[in-house]
Amino acid sequence: MESIVDKAKAKMLKMINDHGSDPYRLLVHVPEMEKWAKAMLSKYPEADADVILLSVWLHDIGHYPIPAEIDHAIRSEKIAKEFLSQENYDADKLEKVLHCVRAHRCSDVLPESLEAKIVAFIDSASHMTDVVYFKMAKDSKEGRGNFSVFGKMERDMRDLAAFPEIQAKITGLFNAWKNLIEEYKKFDLE
Repeated sequence: MESIVDKAKAKMLKMINDHGSDPYRLLVHVPEMEKWAKAMLSKYPEADADVILLSVWLHDIGHYPIPAEIDHAIRSEKIAKEFLSQENYDADKLEKVLHCVRAHRCSDVLPESLEAKIVAFIDSASHMTDVVYFKMAKDSKEGRGNFSVFGKMERDMRDLAAFPEIQAKITGLFNAWKNLIEEYKKFDLE
């Protein structure tokens, strides 16, 4: 029997497939985030694994279809609610997943539960152990991005604060990415 997490994963993969491309690199980001989730669950076994793993696979599902005038966290929350309700998922756990999904960006809703803090943390941590910053720097240099990669890095580092002992270990990666991108930006590769 397929688990609810497997169904959420299948839903996310179908959403990307139906879109026809993956400009947000979710096929790389979400599995990286899942690795972080498993590592955090081993450190915090009191956290609800289903809530966290469902949130991993549903937190960015609102990126598609494009374009979106509504923040992807709001859209993801709505899609997650519809999906989990159709699956007759436990109402209390459903609310926990929705909070994790909505709060993963630490913007209009801040993470309150342990699970939501873990999801926000692993979303940011997974950026540090992936190539997302370099991709953003290249897109920005090539005129495809209108954002600051350094601003994103600073926000991600800020969002790691819920677990300062792990944040301290990630500081070396943060500094390495910052140095790499500063060096890359010195080249005129347009």
